[in-house]
Amino acid sequence: MSDQTDDALQHVRETFATAAEEAEQLSESAKQDVEDAIDDLEARIEDLRNSN
Repeated sequence: MSDQTDDALQHVRETFATAAEEAEQLSESAKQDVEDAIDDLEARIEDLRNSN
């Protein structure tokens, strides 16, 4: 399950990165919000892994 989670998270990262690159109107603050959300998701996943 860990590999599936890692793969899914990588897919999310790549999808957001692609969207950010293609959307020229996307502001820097919006990009930062996306990066912060991904970082938060990674931290939550790590917490879940450590709690088991």
